[in-house]
Amino acid sequence: MIRWFGYRRFFLAGGLVLFAAFCLCREALSGPLDFDLADAHVKITSGFTGDDLVIFGSRGQDGDVVVVLEGPERHSVVRRKESVFGAWVNKSSLRFENTPSYYDYALSVEHEEDILSADFRAMKRVGLSAPMFLPDKDRYDGKTTKMFQEALLRNQQNSGLYRLKPQKVSFLGERLFRADFHLPSNVPSGTYKVRALLVRDGEVVSEQVKELRVGLTGFSAGVYKFAREHSVLYGLLCVGIACFAGWLSNTLVQRS
Repeated sequence: MIRWFGYRRFFLAGGLVLFAAFCLCREALSGPLDFDLADAHVKITSGFTGDDLVIFGSRGQDGDVVVVLEGPERHSVVRRKESVFGAWVNKSSLRFENTPSYYDYALSVEHEEDILSADFRAMKRVGLSAPMFLPDKDRYDGKTTKMFQEALLRNQQNSGLYRLKPQKVSFLGERLFRADFHLPSNVPSGTYKVRALLVRDGEVVSEQVKELRVGLTGFSAGVYKFAREHSVLYGLLCVGIACFAGWLSNTLVQRS
């Protein structure tokens, strides 16, 4: 019995040593920043009213954490209306290249100016103050171009596709962190980029990028795919269904 207890203590101590070595190796192999998505695919169905996106991560070094969520890049055109003989018409316009269709971000501090300079914010596209809207041509002066940029930002915010203020990165202890985002019901489909940055002393120490898939599923996805691949046949089917529905409703009214 005494010998059995001695072996038990020996194996217990050995197990604790191996577990500690495993934790140290894992800490050494892990980078200064790592994160993952709770769900890498947001499914848009016919009754989609929005969804919550949760991001968990860990930092291996001290520093502030920035998480950026960007939708697929698209081209956007901003038009300016002016009065011509008493009528408001689109007189001037400006086209912007590679603008994110959706943008949201989270910070471990209150303002991005507290951790990153203007040049770094522009390079890493952190914050809505960064010049992420670049025109395809220099058609106007700087003041007019800034007016179009502000109009594009305002339109995206009114549509709920750009947030008015950043989300909050909360820490679960010293290393683990969490960021919560809410995707609205009109969120665009496509492949999103989720970027996490570790910032220390005004410089980006580490950056990691992962993809998030947002798209239609089920019957809605089939209808959308069929409409894009067979647009003419889809239009004829819609006209046929509308005519049949009109004939059926007229027949039921006459019988009643």
